[in-house]
Amino acid sequence: MFRRYGLNKPRYLVPVVPHYLVAIDLGKRKAGVAVFRVEPDRDYSVMVACATVTSNKLAQAVVDYVQIDDDLPVRWVCEWPMKYDDKRLYHEAIEDLQAVGNALEDLVGGWSDKYRPGEWKGHVPKRVHHRRVNKALRPAELALMPAVAEHDAWDAAGIGLFALARTKRGGA
Repeated sequence: MFRRYGLNKPRYLVPVVPHYLVAIDLGKRKAGVAVFRVEPDRDYSVMVACATVTSNKLAQAVVDYVQIDDDLPVRWVCEWPMKYDDKRLYHEAIEDLQAVGNALEDLVGGWSDKYRPGEWKGHVPKRVHHRRVNKALRPAELALMPAVAEHDAWDAAGIGLFALARTKRGGA
């Protein structure tokens, strides 16, 4: 599922018709969700919603949040949690995140793409990455963003921007 990408093309398989892209930053009890409307014929995308969703039944809560009124297709992308050899202490938590990702995948009919953390954000601190996301968003999109303290939503926006090739690795 993971693959290398060119620099200027969207990272997921883009339908030729207008559609929505939903970017997810997985969590155990909360997830960042960013929704973009994409119009490939105009080479245009705009974020239409961004939030942190919290629930004990997180996968269903995310699907419930992403209620889209029109009949456009929806593509789903996420950051897929990785296990690092030097951080075995956290592997159980990562397995929990992957379980949420698998449950969500079943509900939405599969991921269009999954990104490792280093692929979409590089290895920069959250504060630096969120500044880069801030620069990449248009003023109307920035107005939709929650407080920076809701880092999950900011990460979801970053994942979506990366998937749409509006940013490169690291949000630059």
